[in-house]
Amino acid sequence: MLTLLIDMDGVLTRDKEFTPFDYAPAFIRHLKERGIPFRIVSNNSTRPPRLIVDRLRERGFDLAYEDFVSPVGVLPDYLRERRLESLFVIGTSALREFLAEAGFQVREDHRVSAVVVGQDKELDFAKIKTAVSAVFLEGARIVPVNLSRIVRDSDGLYFPGAGSLSRMIAHTTGYQEELPNLGKPSPQFIDLALKGLPREKVFLISDDIYTDLMGARELGIGTIFMTTGKYPEEELRKANFSPDYTFHSLEELENKIFGWLGG
Repeated sequence: MLTLLIDMDGVLTRDKEFTPFDYAPAFIRHLKERGIPFRIVSNNSTRPPRLIVDRLRERGFDLAYEDFVSPVGVLPDYLRERRLESLFVIGTSALREFLAEAGFQVREDHRVSAVVVGQDKELDFAKIKTAVSAVFLEGARIVPVNLSRIVRDSDGLYFPGAGSLSRMIAHTTGYQEELPNLGKPSPQFIDLALKGLPREKVFLISDDIYTDLMGARELGIGTIFMTTGKYPEEELRKANFSPDYTFHSLEELENKIFGWLGG
């Protein structure tokens, strides 16, 4: 049985407003009609999973809440297991509210036990100073929501991902702990994404060569590169990486999948 793990940004949606590629809702509908098991997997750190599913539904996707997995959903358990109760959050107001509602002390100063790093388009000097001081002065743990290196914005330009920001803070403070990977393609995240699904033949479909596809290959997962996102096909040569398959549209991908299954 074929199982698909489908990245959201750059594969199903074209921008940070969750605008779908023209064929994306139909692609998901056809997978459901054919009974092909899948989950949408995203490193999106801006909203809780349920809010993202609600937005995708508004955009025409036929999805249940269990069809979607993101590291924000596993973040509270990770923090509780390590008794990290007070947090400084680099991230959106939705992420801060989500963590506060989950029972954490979300503070605006450096006297915290952890610095949570997500995507933050209002990042400024004050936030960086507070995060660095929390780690350097208080011994706060650095907890990136994901380890993404680079993110493509809605205007086609790029900015550092949560992983890059976290590594900057770690380098600045001489932080010695290994940065956790709560997102794809960590073994823990993939295990959660595949819960209840067949695991005989799994493919990860993504536009991210470095974070997603290279990591998936290390786990023995098939790799499908989509050129519709942040990297053109030429990036494969720069990365010295050859995915199992490369596609330029969801229609092309769908035809291949249905061909595997016999039409």
